Amino acid sequence: MVPRRVAIVAAIALVACGKSDPAPPKPAPIGNTNHARVPAASDGSPCEQLPFAESTPVPEASGAAWLTIDGKPALVVISDSGNDGAYAIVDPDTGATLEQGKLPLKEGSDDLEGAAGRDDKLYALSSAGWIRVWKRKDKGFELVDGPYPLGPIDLPKHGGMGDKPPKGDGMVCPIEGTNCGRNYEGLCLRPRGAGGINPLLCTGFAASKADGHLYCLTEASEPHDLVVHRDRAIQIARPGVVADCAFGEDGSLWAGNNLFGMSEVYRVDNSVDPEHAKVIEIAPIGVGFAETLAARGDIIYRMSDTGGSPSLMAKFRCSAKAR
Repeated sequence: MVPRRVAIVAAIALVACGKSDPAPPKPAPIGNTNHARVPAASDGSPCEQLPFAESTPVPEASGAAWLTIDGKPALVVISDSGNDGAYAIVDPDTGATLEQGKLPLKEGSDDLEGAAGRDDKLYALSSAGWIRVWKRKDKGFELVDGPYPLGPIDLPKHGGMGDKPPKGDGMVCPIEGTNCGRNYEGLCLRPRGAGGINPLLCTGFAASKADGHLYCLTEASEPHDLVVHRDRAIQIARPGVVADCAFGEDGSLWAGNNLFGMSEVYRVDNSVDPEHAKVIEIAPIGVGFAETLAARGDIIYRMSDTGGSPSLMAKFRCSAKAR
């Protein structure tokens, strides 16, 4: 059984977000709304918390990506705005912080909100909708692509709290934007399969906090490889609560809420076809003001952004029924 400590954690969340406004109204759905819930196990939860380091020194953990470093899988945890691309490398078995540093950003906002690893590259998405790509170099990273926008720049750079959908159909803000437009909070990329680039397949998703959807990303060969599509979306939750998404190494897709969404974790089945995808509610699991989500096998990792350093972390095993 996962301990809840709701009152304490709620207080942390209000400090982190700087307000206690009521939840914004739910907009008309853009994508599918096919939801279901996994029945709880006899102890009330399909997930159990596992031993893991309680925190990492990186401030304001906002995304985590799997990379192979020194021959072993590791979690690269990134920081959001005001921290100049700070990152930490975390041992997924123990939670020990193995390395800290800063990612070169080149230009634009440092509001890195989602991260994913693919082909030995680290991808990060800013809240405004801009992608940066790094490769491992020595004991750090070098910027090898970006920043580039996921599509036409069709939204203003001012966004308030970023917990309400913008007017119109726009998808990307100017590079300096923070918490604007769709206010992207998460990035997930499907594990590479055979057959190379398929421009019709959702190679991944961008998670929008502003309207609670995962937006399909397709892959192009040039000049940059990721493009967002408003018309191919999966509704996860109401505005203001979606915090991240992640693919497992088996191709399973997961999404997670922040504390305003009770730290709920979802599995998304049939994600290759967003129109017919099914969203399965797994369990409310998290720590602090949960933002980051990572998955591997039956293990789910959550990390917290409470506005400073260190960032709280927790590790859970979810049952076969939940999977």
